[in-house]
Amino acid sequence: MMQDEQDPKTTEESSIASRPVSRRQFLKYAGLAGAAIGASGALGGILSACGGEEETTTTAAPGTTVAAGPTPPAQDKFVIGGARPISGMYAMFEQAHFGPAYKIWVDDMNAAGGINIAGKKLPVELKVYDDQSDLDTCMRLMTKLMEEDKVDWLLGPQSTAFLFAGAGLAQSRGYVLCSAEGGATTLEAEMAKGSLPLFFQFLNYSNHYQLPVFAEIMQELGAKTVSIVYLEDLHGIEYSSQAQLFFPSAGIEILSSTSIPFGIKDVSSIVKKWQGENPDVVCGFVYPEQYILVLQTMIQLDYNPKAYLAGPGGSTEVVYNVFQGAADGIMFEGAWSPKQSPAAQAYYEKFIAKVGDKANVDFWGPLIYGAELEFIQKCIEKAATLDHQKIAEVLRTAHFPTIMSDDMFMTAQILDRSCYAGQIGQWQNGYPQVIDPGAKRTAEIWYPKPTWKEAAKSSTSSTT
Repeated sequence: MMQDEQDPKTTEESSIASRPVSRRQFLKYAGLAGAAIGASGALGGILSACGGEEETTTTAAPGTTVAAGPTPPAQDKFVIGGARPISGMYAMFEQAHFGPAYKIWVDDMNAAGGINIAGKKLPVELKVYDDQSDLDTCMRLMTKLMEEDKVDWLLGPQSTAFLFAGAGLAQSRGYVLCSAEGGATTLEAEMAKGSLPLFFQFLNYSNHYQLPVFAEIMQELGAKTVSIVYLEDLHGIEYSSQAQLFFPSAGIEILSSTSIPFGIKDVSSIVKKWQGENPDVVCGFVYPEQYILVLQTMIQLDYNPKAYLAGPGGSTEVVYNVFQGAADGIMFEGAWSPKQSPAAQAYYEKFIAKVGDKANVDFWGPLIYGAELEFIQKCIEKAATLDHQKIAEVLRTAHFPTIMSDDMFMTAQILDRSCYAGQIGQWQNGYPQVIDPGAKRTAEIWYPKPTWKEAAKSSTSSTT
């Protein structure tokens, strides 16, 4: 049970902004997650708090029985809960990333009469609380959803640090947790040991599979040197550390790797250092606030590397539009493009309708989230139960077609690389293109990228 719990705010209400995840908070919850992971070994066959249904039997003849199949649940609705950043510094994730995706999912299920559990369709209800972009609040509200509200399904929290803490917390309560806007390499060792059998990773990230693919791209382009700036949080630390592994092994020399804190106001000294280093490529493993600051400073100082890889936010058209076309040629972590398939185009249009403006569409996560939620629904319906242990068994082994892949499946509880629409994208004339090597590439790479002035002059600044 939670202590000192404030009244949670739901998606229909606003709340005050909060603060970023501090190193102290992260270390605190790293310990919490580790303790939960350790405790999970004793869970054995414990079912989730929402309960499950056992198969019933009927008498076929004296002394014999036959299985009658799964019993539909007695309840009359399927409750999905989440602790999400409705307010605070991460509110954009709820507004334009996983938030619209799960709302589209719920709309689609209810339009079809609900989710089908053992032949019974259950209308879906959302119970979403505002975690105010605060890690402590998020963990308290996730606990409330599992222990007090006893929701049937738990949405993933936002960002890498929140996901790291939430995975162990959900495991300790017997709940399946699937990733949203985050992916933590620090969880992989526990997954490999079998300590997190109820956690499933869908979003791609540093070593799965973005930086290996980006290293391939740099090799293809003939790039030899790179300079890095990264944020002092789990996302930035993981990406910069993985770069130290994948870039040198591809023959790419790292000239410098500079950390910056949340709230930094001036990066001119860093950009001037890059001017002196003259790398072929600059990587910014930072969030939108810092990414915008870095690019504005590069433009002001007229510093033009041959390529720039942007972190989260670089894949959103709303951030692209901040620069009025000057960001053409920027590469971003992601990626997908509406032109890849009729299903991707249809989902793009549905996503625009939900967020209200095409400028709010992100070209990293939403197609993945839409496919993930479609896959989850199919797995729950195949399991024909609300028992999370049995649902997890299906998630581990199932193959289903989705809007992103003709054959979507997990490998060791991580979405298989073959299932993604892409890993790295590039803005070209205001349009997101996938630039992965191979068949998924939707356009040839612009390298060197246009200078800021050339891009601003020629770009249409529109996605069509």
